[in-house]
Amino acid sequence: MKRVMALLGVLSALTLQAQANIVDFDNDPGAGYQFFVPGGMNLRVLDDVTRADASGALIKQINIGFFNANQFNVDATLYVYDATGAGGAVGNLLYTATIQNIPNGLVQLQFGTPNIGGGQQTLWIGLSASAANAGMLLSPNPNPTVGSSQDVFAFDQNGSGVIDANEYFFFNGNPVANFAIEVLVPEPASMVALGAGLAGLLGLRRRKK
Repeated sequence: MKRVMALLGVLSALTLQAQANIVDFDNDPGAGYQFFVPGGMNLRVLDDVTRADASGALIKQINIGFFNANQFNVDATLYVYDATGAGGAVGNLLYTATIQNIPNGLVQLQFGTPNIGGGQQTLWIGLSASAANAGMLLSPNPNPTVGSSQDVFAFDQNGSGVIDANEYFFFNGNPVANFAIEVLVPEPASMVALGAGLAGLLGLRRRKK
């Protein structure tokens, strides 16, 4: 599967910044990127994300490191699935959203989300891009600093929109097949106050949805 991994080269020194929230999963150190996975036009690439909160708090925001190697703008679509497939495989689609007109280079995509993921500690989270040569960054950290992730990712190679049993891959541990993803949840003191109005507060953008 090394053919789906591309070298970032000099761009590996670039850094990203995350907004201050309660972090429930973190595998994005903000620097040191060496590789990204350009899955191909409109092909979904997903990573398994096991959050620190075993109860599965409602998700407020998802941040994903992304690289566009094209000399034109692309769109990126977020997909969030539960892990109710056989043996923890990709299950039901919980949420999707698109950020448009992402320029050439490295960026952290920030997606505000509605009330999703409640009661689900493990999810599959990832992206598709509207063109080849764009995709999620592999984390230079082999393991998340918050939460956990297995050395595997899902890749919809045939473009069916479904992850088949033969569409789970890894790089033989070099690098570890974990991506630069963060999952953030509301601060406990504000969860009740936000209530049903939470969705209206999530239009934050820094390449944000």
